Amino acid sequence: ANVCSHLSVQFWESLGASLVVLAREVSFAELKEIREKCPAIKLEAFIHGAMCMTYSGRCLLSNFLAERGANQGNCANSCRWHYKVRMKLKDGTLKEIDLNEETRELFEFFIEEEERPGELLPLEEDERGSYILNSKDLCIMPRLNNYLAAGVDSLKIEGRNRSAYYVATTAQAYRKAIDAWYKDPENWNPDPYMRELETISNRGYTLAFHDGSLTHHAHNYEDTHTLAAWEFAGIIRETSEDAFFLDVKNRIQHGDVLEFISHVDRPPMRLRIYEFDDVHNNKKNTKEIHAGQKPLLKIPFAWFHEEDQSRLKQDFPAFTVVRKKHVLSDEQEVRLKMDSASQKVELAQEKEEKYIRERDAFKTVHNAAPLAKEPRSPQLGAEGCCGRGCNGCLHFWHDERYEKARKLLSQKKQGELLTGEEAKKSRE
Repeated sequence: ANVCSHLSVQFWESLGASLVVLAREVSFAELKEIREKCPAIKLEAFIHGAMCMTYSGRCLLSNFLAERGANQGNCANSCRWHYKVRMKLKDGTLKEIDLNEETRELFEFFIEEEERPGELLPLEEDERGSYILNSKDLCIMPRLNNYLAAGVDSLKIEGRNRSAYYVATTAQAYRKAIDAWYKDPENWNPDPYMRELETISNRGYTLAFHDGSLTHHAHNYEDTHTLAAWEFAGIIRETSEDAFFLDVKNRIQHGDVLEFISHVDRPPMRLRIYEFDDVHNNKKNTKEIHAGQKPLLKIPFAWFHEEDQSRLKQDFPAFTVVRKKHVLSDEQEVRLKMDSASQKVELAQEKEEKYIRERDAFKTVHNAAPLAKEPRSPQLGAEGCCGRGCNGCLHFWHDERYEKARKLLSQKKQGELLTGEEAKKSRE
C-alpha cells in the first residue's frame, strides 16, 4: 500500500502481481501516468478514510508505542493520541505544565528540527491539547468521476475498526455514485452522495494529495475529534409482515429521529419515535432504550403512515442500517460549518475569506466553551420538531403551526421530505 510510481508498479508486475495498491500520497496526475505506462496491471486507489501523517505504512510510532505494525494494516493511530507537556526537575520528579494565564506569560513552546537550527516553530496548545499531527479524512467523492474515467480498477475505502454504519453508508454512497456515473457521465453530480458521507463521523474532508502538494486545508489545527450530525442507531435484524425488529446499537431517547437507509434508489425514511417495545427482554417504556441489554426493538409498520407500507419490507430488508439525529453543542455546530467551508475552498467553491471567518468563529466558541459541553437542540425530544414531515411526529401532523408545511409536503412524491429551507419558509 505504499507504491508511489510507475517504476514500482512495473517491478511488482515483473514479479507476477496482478493488482497493485497505490499509496494515498499518489496524486491524480501521477495516477494517470501510472495507468498510461502500466496498462495491463490492475490498479487500486484509496479514496475515502483516515490519512497517515507519514508515507503510508512507513510510520514507526505505532510499532514503538503499541507494537502494532502500520505496514501490516494494524496501525494504532498513535499520532492521534493525547499527549501532555511535562518537565523534569533536578530531583528527578516529573511535573505537568499546567497551561493557565500565569504559565502562558512565563513560557513559550517551540519545535526545532535538528538540521534547521534556529528555525523555531511555535507549538500552540490549549487545555485540550495540541493538534500538529491531525490530518483530516480523505474524501475523493467530488473528483470520483476523474478516477473512473482514468480506468482505476478498484476503489478502496477505510473499513478496519469502523462501525457497520460507517462502512455501510460509505460503501453505499460510492456504489450509487459509481453507478450514476456509468449511467450518465456527462451529467454526473457528486452532491447527493456527499450529503450521505457528511452523516458519518469525520475530522473534516480533504482531497489530500489529489492535486499534488497538501494545503493547510488538509489539516485541522483547531480540533482533533471526529464529528457528524448523525450517529449509528442500529441494524434491522429481521422483519415480519407488520414490523421491523431493530438491533439497537446506541441509546435512543423519547422523541429521537430515526432515519432508515434503503439499499434501493429512494430517499431515507424518517421516523420520530416516542415508545419502545423491547421484545428480547420483554420490556416496554416511553423514555429510552439502551444497547447494553442487547434489546430488540419492535417498530410497527403502522407508525409509517406516510409510506407505502406494502413496500417497507422490500425497501428496508434485514441488515438495513438505521441512524439517529445526534444532538450537537454550539461549538460542534460551528465546527461543522468550519469543516464545510474548508472543503469548499479546497474545491474552489468558496473563497479563503469564508473559511477564515468560520475558523475564527470556531476559535471564539471553542475558547469560551467549557470542557464538558452541554448539547441542546430544539428539534429533538418530546417537544421537538424539525418541520420536515417525519413519520409519527406528533407536532408536525397535529399542530396548527405546521399546516402550510403539511400542504407543501402533500405535493411531493411519497417518501420525500421537506428540505430544511422549505420547512423554515413554511413557518414564516
